[in-house]
Amino acid sequence: MGFCRFCGREIPEGGSCSCPDALNELKNTESDISNSSENSGKVNLSKESADTATVSLEKENTAAQAASSISQPQFQPSQSGNTSNNGLTQNNEPDPLKQLVTLIAVALGFILILVFLGSHSGYKNTAKDYFKARYSKHGGKDYYSTILPDDAIDALKDEDEWKEKVEDYNDDVENRMKDWDKKPKFKKISKTKKMKNSELRAAEDYFCGIAELCGADVDDDDIKAKKGYAVTIKYKNTEGDNDKTTIYVVKLKGEGWKVMADLGSGFFDLDF
Repeated sequence: MGFCRFCGREIPEGGSCSCPDALNELKNTESDISNSSENSGKVNLSKESADTATVSLEKENTAAQAASSISQPQFQPSQSGNTSNNGLTQNNEPDPLKQLVTLIAVALGFILILVFLGSHSGYKNTAKDYFKARYSKHGGKDYYSTILPDDAIDALKDEDEWKEKVEDYNDDVENRMKDWDKKPKFKKISKTKKMKNSELRAAEDYFCGIAELCGADVDDDDIKAKKGYAVTIKYKNTEGDNDKTTIYVVKLKGEGWKVMADLGSGFFDLDF
């Protein structure tokens, strides 16, 4: 049981007064409650809308980034590349002229190396080939190719004597081998000495005389000696003992290395 604070009338429990002031207060209270409920709904709705909008925006940004990474090329900085104004790296294209110059320089260097090696080792190989052919029953072709100038070889071939001379040499070596205890064996070249100009002029006369004896029509100026070496060869002789011999190896212009030999096969009846 209570009393109205406006008119003092007794109010039953759970009830309300019906005086004008009490009714007016009740009306205002119900209006405030209604407004509060509406505002609360609006706030919740706005918060939910904002959250939804945020999620949508994040999804759109993620999708945009993924699409950008797929459609746009990724450029990485390069130490050797040039960077343009837009910050993208551009590769340096090789200069064809520089490549050509480099290629020519390498080729010339390689040729010079071959010339150097040929001029310093070719005469040694010729000396070794001559020694082996001299003591081989199949060495006739190599032997005469080593000791005869090209004009002499051509003349023998023109007269159909080349093949016969080669076979005669092989037969001669095979007959001499019967008297050997052992076949001579090349060991090494122990010494070389460059020939003097006077010796080279004598070598030209020597090879020119050989060519004439073979039937070649040559003049003194047809055979020129460019350089030559006295080569000392160490070897095992027919008795198995250590021995050595010295030969002259001369480079003829346009022909290569040739050996000044004693022609011990009896091909010429001369004593050089």
